[in-house]
Amino acid sequence: MNEIQTIRLGDSNYPKSLLDLKDPPKQLYVKGNLNLLNHPMVSIVGTRDCTRYGLMVAKDLATHCAEAGFVVVSGLAEGIDTAAHQGAGEKTIAVLGNGINVYYPIINKELQNKIANTGLLISEYPPDFHGDKSTFPQRNRIVAALGRAVIAVEADLHSGTLITIRKAQTLQRVVYAVPGNINCYASQGTNDLIANHGAKMITNAADLIKNLTGHKSSSQLQPVKQITMDQQKILNILKTDEIHFDDLVMESGLSVPQLSTLLTNMEMIGLIEKLPGNYFIAK
Repeated sequence: MNEIQTIRLGDSNYPKSLLDLKDPPKQLYVKGNLNLLNHPMVSIVGTRDCTRYGLMVAKDLATHCAEAGFVVVSGLAEGIDTAAHQGAGEKTIAVLGNGINVYYPIINKELQNKIANTGLLISEYPPDFHGDKSTFPQRNRIVAALGRAVIAVEADLHSGTLITIRKAQTLQRVVYAVPGNINCYASQGTNDLIANHGAKMITNAADLIKNLTGHKSSSQLQPVKQITMDQQKILNILKTDEIHFDDLVMESGLSVPQLSTLLTNMEMIGLIEKLPGNYFIAK
């Protein structure tokens, strides 16, 4: 397994893009494929409390960026960050708000180990340091600085993602945002970035890659099934575990006939799976 190495400010392999920061890290602890620092990078960010739509779009965009030769940078948080790392495969850099030997969030332990072996982990904190409320916003400035562009997939109006976006704009990075349902909390921040803060709207991967590289691409965002508010409500309830039909009735507030019809439709289009004993689980 790769060992943790230290890159100090002034070293030849210190990322030049971080010098745009007023407070560049004095040292970086890194583990993994250092060659990734020599590739062009884009940062993909978004909320932890995302929708299925957001996860699919983030993963798809990351895949196409990696195929076009970019390394995808994100912060290893749950939600959009996780999908971006997964989509990019081996061409990904995770910037941590804690030390490299610390797993946070613990649910991403396996992903963190995978990135340490095939991608690259970066932290400005000593290996055994546990993060706190201040270190994760600090982490975001590195995510913003490393990418030549920053892509916001989903964010509500109070999301920490907007800290990254504001920093990216002060660093003169190009900011892109994915539009979403105007009634969905997870799209309020990204829609606002497009409407009021100069973010460029992304409607397909081909246009994104063309903007980033100047060359056309045949890549297209994979079609995502449109989800109704009731379907999203059920998916939110099923987010963490399998749930019995009777509990779904209580938590959703829907009548038995309404819920039965809704679940049948959701199962038919592949959003959920029915399990023995009248339990349901999100796919």
